[in-house]
Amino acid sequence: MGNKGPAMDLSSFTDIMTCILGILVLIILLTGIDASQITVLVSTPKELTSDDKSPVLFECRNNQLFSISVEELKKAVDLKTEDIRQRVQGDQTEFLKMAGQTFLEVEGQRVDYTYALTGKYVLMPIADAEGYKFERYLQETDAMWFGSRLAPIDPNTQFVCFFVRPDSYKVFQQARALSWLRGINVSCELLDEKDVIRIGPGGERLLPQ
Repeated sequence: MGNKGPAMDLSSFTDIMTCILGILVLIILLTGIDASQITVLVSTPKELTSDDKSPVLFECRNNQLFSISVEELKKAVDLKTEDIRQRVQGDQTEFLKMAGQTFLEVEGQRVDYTYALTGKYVLMPIADAEGYKFERYLQETDAMWFGSRLAPIDPNTQFVCFFVRPDSYKVFQQARALSWLRGINVSCELLDEKDVIRIGPGGERLLPQ
């Protein structure tokens, strides 16, 4: 019987295969653990952009509701402008100097007056401002704060847009439910805690560039 040569040593190969199998098992275990911790994801509704509907704006902050009215912002700016004009007695240089140092507070928002003079409203949240809290939101009537603001909304020509901060998903869900019950379309925009709200001429949103 002929010589078959030296026997092949497969110990190194089996060691490599053992390591590969061990790594694959570890990957499978980690994937299973991660999958078990994933919560249910719900797609975020995007802001409506329909040309035939105008937005009614609210901010959800500190688990409270704040109304954002372009009409009230304009009124506050006009009053401040007249006040500054009387103080400076027509001195344009002094007017611009005072305007650059002026901020307004309107319904829980700090308004940059310089931007407001151009019809652009930049709103910053006032940390300790008091908004509206629901006691029993399903019992909200037209005589109550939020109900009285939903009552005049025409679902055919208007929709509600909420600016939602991280601490206020609960009040957003409650306010959205009440809007839906009245047949009003709802959109939302998610903000960080310190994000400003920008509103352009005519009440149009200033979207990020």
